[in-house]
Amino acid sequence: MSRHSPDPAELERQLRRCLALMRMAPLDFVLRVQAGELLIALGDIPRGVRVLRSCADYFTLAGFPIRALWALKLLELHGADARVVDRGLNLLAEHYARTPNRDWGDPIFEMPLRQRDHVALDGLPDSLDEVVAEVDRRATDIIRGVTFPDRLPRFPLLSELPRDTFLTVVRSMRLRRMENGQPLVREGEAGEAVFIVIVGRVAVTKRRAEGDVVRLAELGDGDIFGEMALVTASPRVATVTAEGPVDVFELPRTVLERLGRDASELQSALSRQVCDRMLANLFNLSPIFRAVPPDERGAILSRFQSRLVEEEEVIIQEGETGRGLYIVLDGLVQVTRRRDGRRHDLDWLREGDVLGEISLLRRSPATATCTASRRTLLMFLPTEDFEEMARRHPETLRALSELSEHRLLNSLYTLA
Repeated sequence: MSRHSPDPAELERQLRRCLALMRMAPLDFVLRVQAGELLIALGDIPRGVRVLRSCADYFTLAGFPIRALWALKLLELHGADARVVDRGLNLLAEHYARTPNRDWGDPIFEMPLRQRDHVALDGLPDSLDEVVAEVDRRATDIIRGVTFPDRLPRFPLLSELPRDTFLTVVRSMRLRRMENGQPLVREGEAGEAVFIVIVGRVAVTKRRAEGDVVRLAELGDGDIFGEMALVTASPRVATVTAEGPVDVFELPRTVLERLGRDASELQSALSRQVCDRMLANLFNLSPIFRAVPPDERGAILSRFQSRLVEEEEVIIQEGETGRGLYIVLDGLVQVTRRRDGRRHDLDWLREGDVLGEISLLRRSPATATCTASRRTLLMFLPTEDFEEMARRHPETLRALSELSEHRLLNSLYTLA
């Protein structure tokens, strides 16, 4: 990814270096995107636009939808004809929006070009015109040596959407170009967007109670972060910072307003993305689920259903028969119980906490009411699936039994 100097001599040097790398790695299309931007920066806009358009077509047909949208957003950024961009977006929707009976393939990964501190420029044409002509020829050839997959992979999040909704969302996505050290989100701030890394690396960090900052993860090409902002509007739980130049897509919360009634489809896709990742973490960390062997977790995870509940919505009603096990993924749940005609506060449940286990284990009506104190994302495992899990993995049943006994004792002390 290049951030270009306005100096013509430096731009020419970068273009020559790009051509030398293209000769070494003729199928590296990220280099071709860089070449297209360099041509535009040098003032050869028609050639630069043609290169970026060729890259967008290749990425679309070869199974790289995020990069296809990247090339189209760069065309938009550099003032290409709106009809060129619209054609590319419609081609992307044709191949990656939800359609009946579409058989998706696995994600496709490229072999990255090895980083080189020094690239020899010997053997390149002497004149700039010849360099430009060779770059143009190489960068617009999307057929030679290329194979296209029989089944395309999904576009993360967006392949759950029908064509019209897909197009509304991709048109709303913003390209953001970050430099080293720039924060994309800050811990504690209100979340207003979800992000997809296109090219580059970002670091995820969190400040601990002791005051020091701990590094949680590193994210790269194709990774998604910040989804919870569009699901529950929770504050950011970590800071994400660019490590070197990074291009990302930003999908703002305002797109939900633009979608109107169709927003539920995008929220459902976001919820599923969040739930799958958080449940996987929960199975690794929770003493209740850790006993499930890793090769069996996928089958159990697939039986959980995501549920988004609004503030003041009752999740479990005291006295009613329990319907299954709930896990709080994000939000806050108040647990109350009525006694002597008055409501008593028993507990507050947060991320990772389970509810509904007492009714399940005792096969009795719920002993308390659980109410969302703010918008809350839950995972729900129906009773029959819970019973099968308990039969196959009795360790989870024992851990839940200990938790339920503790909660019953705690409620007795609280009411006393």
